[in-house]
Amino acid sequence: MAGSDILRRKYLKLAAVSGGSAAVAGCGGFFEDSTDGPETNAEPSAGEIPELRMETADFASVRQFDNENYAQLHASRKRRAIEILLTDPAVNDLVSDWIASFEAYEVMTNHLETISLQGPTSLSIEERGFPDGDTAEFEITAENRQTVYGLIDRHRDEIVALEITEPQDVGWTKTQNAYEMAIGQLIHETEPVRDAFGDMSEREWYPSWKGSGGGFTGLGQADLRHGNGATTVMYVKDDGAVRIINAFVDGSDPENPEIISVSILNNAVEYPPTEIAETIEPAANSVVDSLPDVPPEHRPYYTANDGYHRIEPPDESFDQDDWTIEWEPANYQGVTLSASYRDSPVFEAMNAPITLTGYYLPPREGRNTFDWYFPDGDTVFNGDLFFWDVHGRATGGPGLIGKLDFPARGATPSGFQLKSHFHTGAVGRGSVDFHTGFRFGPYNYDIAYEFYEDGVFSPIFRRTGPGYVNLFVQKIRENADTYGESGSYEEPVVQHYTATQAIDVTPGTEDGVAVELFDGDEWTTPEEEFYLEAEAGMIARFSNPDGPETVDVPLDDDMELVVVRRDETEIGPGEYPAHRREDEETPSSLAHPAQYVDGQAVQGERVIVWLLMVGATSQVPHPTGTANFVTSAQLTLSGY
Repeated sequence: MAGSDILRRKYLKLAAVSGGSAAVAGCGGFFEDSTDGPETNAEPSAGEIPELRMETADFASVRQFDNENYAQLHASRKRRAIEILLTDPAVNDLVSDWIASFEAYEVMTNHLETISLQGPTSLSIEERGFPDGDTAEFEITAENRQTVYGLIDRHRDEIVALEITEPQDVGWTKTQNAYEMAIGQLIHETEPVRDAFGDMSEREWYPSWKGSGGGFTGLGQADLRHGNGATTVMYVKDDGAVRIINAFVDGSDPENPEIISVSILNNAVEYPPTEIAETIEPAANSVVDSLPDVPPEHRPYYTANDGYHRIEPPDESFDQDDWTIEWEPANYQGVTLSASYRDSPVFEAMNAPITLTGYYLPPREGRNTFDWYFPDGDTVFNGDLFFWDVHGRATGGPGLIGKLDFPARGATPSGFQLKSHFHTGAVGRGSVDFHTGFRFGPYNYDIAYEFYEDGVFSPIFRRTGPGYVNLFVQKIRENADTYGESGSYEEPVVQHYTATQAIDVTPGTEDGVAVELFDGDEWTTPEEEFYLEAEAGMIARFSNPDGPETVDVPLDDDMELVVVRRDETEIGPGEYPAHRREDEETPSSLAHPAQYVDGQAVQGERVIVWLLMVGATSQVPHPTGTANFVTSAQLTLSGY
C-alpha cells in the first residue's frame, strides 16, 4: 500500500476517534490534486496535512481545469459552499438574524474553495435636508455587521477553516439632489408604495440612484430609445426587515420625467443566505473554535479587509513569464492593458468598454445579439430593461485590485492573472452598502486577464450578480397563469448579457495587420469590416504582414466577433473613450459594437478586434447572486 494511502487511513481513523468531522475535512485528498506538492523526503504527519493543504493552496486559474469545469464550479459550487457554511450552528444562528447579506466565492487549488458571507442585524437611517433644501442627505448605519470566512473541501463538502469576525457598526452617506428627490416624491405617492408602506413620511428609508446622477444615459426600457431611461431603488425598514422599492422612469423629457412602473421586493436576490439558512439542519456542535482561521491571503478579494475590496495592484509596468505588461487605471471603460511578449508587441491596448445586459427578452430563436437585442436596427431594446454598463472609475470602480501568480502545475505553465472588479457605485474602497447586503440593482463584474509563459492570454468575464434578476423572476411568477394560453410555453429570457473586450491588436507591428478567418474547413481573407456570429472551430487570425508574429483568436458558439478599422471618433480601447461621457450623444447612440461595421477596408490597417463573450445567465441554477457565471476566451501567439 502506498505510503500516502497508509497515512490517509491512519488520519481518518484518528479523526473518527476524535469525533470531529471537520478534522476529516482537513485531510481529504491533498496528494491527489496537488501536482507540485512539497519536496521532502518524509511524508508529512497526519497533524500537518490540513495546515499543509492551506499553505500550498493558490487561487486557481482557468487553464488548470478541463472540460469547462472552472465555469461549472462557479455555477454550482458557490451555492453549495454557502450551504456547507450554514451547517455550522454558530454560522447558521448568526446569518439567520441578518436583515441583508452579501456573499463572495473563489475557486482554489488542492480542491479547496473560499467563501465569505457578511451582513448586519439592523439598520438605522438619519435623514437631513429633505424636502425643504436643495439636497437630501441620508446617514445610514448597518449595525452589528459581521463576516464569516470559510474554506471548504469541495470533494467532501466539509469545512477546513472557519472564522467569524467581531460585530461592528459601519456607516455611509447618500446625498441626493432636489431633482432626484422630486422623482422620489412621485414614487412615494404611487399605489404600490401606498399599499405596501402607507405614508412614507412615517417610514425610515433611503434612496439609491447608483450611477445615474439623475441623468438618463446607458439605460433602455421597453419602447424607450437607448439612453432615455432611468431607475431608482429605495430601501425601506419594515418590521425588522428591509424591503425594496424599484421604479423605472421615462426620461425622454428630462423636464417632465414620468414613472413607468413601481415594484416592491422583499429581497435583493432570489435566494439570500438568510433564507437558505432556514432550509439547513445545523450540526450538533460548532467547529468555529476548533478549526484554523482563514488566512487573509485566502479570503475572497471582495470581502477581505472588513468588507472592502482587497486592493493590492501590481506596478503599472512589470515583466513576468516572458510578458511585459503596462496598465492604466479605469477611466471610462475598464482597466486598459498593453502587452508585449518576448519583447515584441501583442496589443497596444485592451480593455472592456461595455457590457450589454438585457432583461425579460423574448426567445432568441437563432438571432445574433444585435438582431435579438435591437431587431429594428435601432436602439430600442427588445425586452423590458437594458443596461449599457460603464466600467469606469467614477461610477463603477475600483478597477484593478490585484495580481494572482500561478505556479506551473502539471501541463499548465506558469502565469498570472490581473483581477479587476466593477459594480455600480464601487468608487475607490467604498461601496460599503453593497458589501453589507444592500445590493439590489448594481451589477457586479469580475473582469480578469490571464497571461501564461507559453504565449496564451485569456480575457475572463465573471458576473457574480445580483443585478435586476430577482425583479424579473418575480414578474415571471406573477404572470405564470398567462403562459400557455396559445397552447405553448415560451417563458421570457430572464437575463442575458454580452461582455465585450476591445483589442487594438499589434502582432509584432504597429503598422497594420493581415486578417484571416477559418470557418472550420478553409481560410479566407476578408477585405472589409465584419460582424461574425461564431461557431465552434472557427479561428480569427491577425498577423504581421512583414514578419512571423501571429495572434490567433479561437472562437466558439458562445462568442461573436466585430472587426473594424481603428477610429478615434468611436468608442474603443486606449485613449479613444475620452469623449465618452462629455459628449452626451455618444453613449446614447452606441448600443452594440456591430453598429461600427460600415464597409471600410481592414487588410494592412490598424484594426480594433471586438470579442463579444455571450452569457446566457438565466440558464445557471441560481442566477441572482448565489451562483457566478463565467465566460472566457483563450488567445494564442505564434512566431514570437
